[in-house]
Amino acid sequence: MLPSLKEGDVLFFKIYKIGKSVLKPGQIVIFNHPLKKIICIKRISLVNQNNIKLVGDNIEYSEDSNQFGLLNNEKIIGIVTSKLIIPKLKIF
Repeated sequence: MLPSLKEGDVLFFKIYKIGKSVLKPGQIVIFNHPLKKIICIKRISLVNQNNIKLVGDNIEYSEDSNQFGLLNNEKIIGIVTSKLIIPKLKIF
């Protein structure tokens, strides 16, 4: 998800609840990959009833809906609400 998210970023998210949570293009979601046993983070590109199209911000290297197709909403774990920015400390 570079450049939006980097390794080590701390994310806050709300749990996704089918029928109660609203999904919109532009939101970043945490989900179970449909083909692998891993958890991923991607941005919503398109919402279509019970499925969403996901894209990574680093399009050249992203494994997203262009590879695995539309994602069923049941695979979504949560919707990212914010990120904690931890400044690097300089030691003198």
